[in-house]
Amino acid sequence: MQRLTKPLVVLCLGASLLTSYAATASVIEKAEQWLNSYSGHDNPFSLTLTKNKIQFKGCKQKQYQLAFSQQFTSQFNLEAVVYYNKGRLDDGVLSQRVRSHEFEVVSWWDRGDYRVGLSHKVRPRHEMRVPIAGAIQLPTSTTAGVYVEVPFNDNSHILTIGALQESWDSDSASATLPWRTSTDNQLTFQYAVAF
Repeated sequence: MQRLTKPLVVLCLGASLLTSYAATASVIEKAEQWLNSYSGHDNPFSLTLTKNKIQFKGCKQKQYQLAFSQQFTSQFNLEAVVYYNKGRLDDGVLSQRVRSHEFEVVSWWDRGDYRVGLSHKVRPRHEMRVPIAGAIQLPTSTTAGVYVEVPFNDNSHILTIGALQESWDSDSASATLPWRTSTDNQLTFQYAVAF
């Protein structure tokens, strides 16, 4: 009887999780339709929920992204994104779990052949758990960035170049750090292909 009970419980849990994910997607679609009924046809509105996941032996990472986009004019678009990230690394004594929340606002100006974006991102809750020390609150991270997005090949390919400056303030950390503030300059390249 126990051999049959475990697969049945796993099957029921899997079905309920899939149902709750489908319900969440339909709630997002209904919210988008409701908000679009109040916005005009000349300024389209978009609401999307994206889940990214990677997993291999000893490592598991997930990212949930809720994005709101509002086009105000044919040349100006505003995006607001909320991220929830979590990851697990299982490697014996070096095992760790990481969780973070991020909030980002990006304003885009469409210049015809390319788009320019200015962004501001804040990561106020970044927590790491390790077996040796328990939970550690990492410093609040603030990022300012400039993006240039260039579509080509009939807009099916997009190259995005970003210049970012990320800074941390040690006042929000749970551990005493040897520095009060720190900055990191980054140059990013992203190439995307639509299928």
